[in-house]
Amino acid sequence: MKTLPKKIKIIFSFSLFCLLSLIFCVLSQKVKAQTARGFTISPPSFKISLKPGDETEKQIKITNNSSEEVEFVANVQDFIVTDKYGTPELLPPGTMPDNKFAASTWATIIPDTFTIAPGKSFTTTLYLRVPGDARPGGRYISAAFKPSDGSGLDGSGAIINSVVASLVSITVEGPVKEEAQVIAFKAPSLSEYGPITLATEIKNLGDIHISPRGTINFKDITGKIIFSDDIENVNIFPNASRIYRTTLAPKLLFGKFTAEFKGYFGEKGNLPLLATTSFWVIPYTAISIIVLAIAIVIITILYLRKRNELREVIDNQ
Repeated sequence: MKTLPKKIKIIFSFSLFCLLSLIFCVLSQKVKAQTARGFTISPPSFKISLKPGDETEKQIKITNNSSEEVEFVANVQDFIVTDKYGTPELLPPGTMPDNKFAASTWATIIPDTFTIAPGKSFTTTLYLRVPGDARPGGRYISAAFKPSDGSGLDGSGAIINSVVASLVSITVEGPVKEEAQVIAFKAPSLSEYGPITLATEIKNLGDIHISPRGTINFKDITGKIIFSDDIENVNIFPNASRIYRTTLAPKLLFGKFTAEFKGYFGEKGNLPLLATTSFWVIPYTAISIIVLAIAIVIITILYLRKRNELREVIDNQ
């Protein structure tokens, strides 16, 4: 009888553990369902070229990859790029009224509210009309989609602040300003070993997005090309810059090296981008050790020679 309370305590503890474990599993599944609701948007981005006064429409398909029914809300938002890696930033309506690259007022999505069953798809339409007096150049909007309950997303397309968007680059046809320049092209001026990373920064100073192409050649002190690499073909939006990184991989390098960039951009691909820089790779630690070792050998030889000379003098006396 004295052991009964102990048995009851053990049974109670075990039951409580099982109950808490069950609650934890249920809550975990619930949280997972709320924060990992994935869907696919197609196309994730596209380009449209129109004349002032033209109109068009584009279908966008959304697929619900989650295990539950989801209601979506769609709207058109302008976007800008302010960092050096091409990251889009969606702008709530009225955020930048002076943004000359905005065009959200030119477009609408119909329908803008819809429900998609698990594993099913739905197609909505983006309608776009360019005003007759629109300035030639680039405009940048997004067809943005999010669950009406504001839960987290995991999907294709550009994911910005729990919104998945299909990015739309609009070109209003006409004479535009196309201008860009390499504002940085540099590697460490002195390195001990490779690999050496070179950073190339190109800034778009024009009125329309560009997609520069080009090649970086690494040359040794004799002018021989030892490595070449093409930059990634990605968009640079107006007033934004993009950083490209190229790596000269070998670890064992020695001497002076020169890097040359030859690129081009523009609608016709005839506007040049040029840059050059030099850097040194000197394994100074290894050289210091070798010099020190040679110095020790020389000093040792001189010491032994001097000692032998003194011994000979003593022996002759």
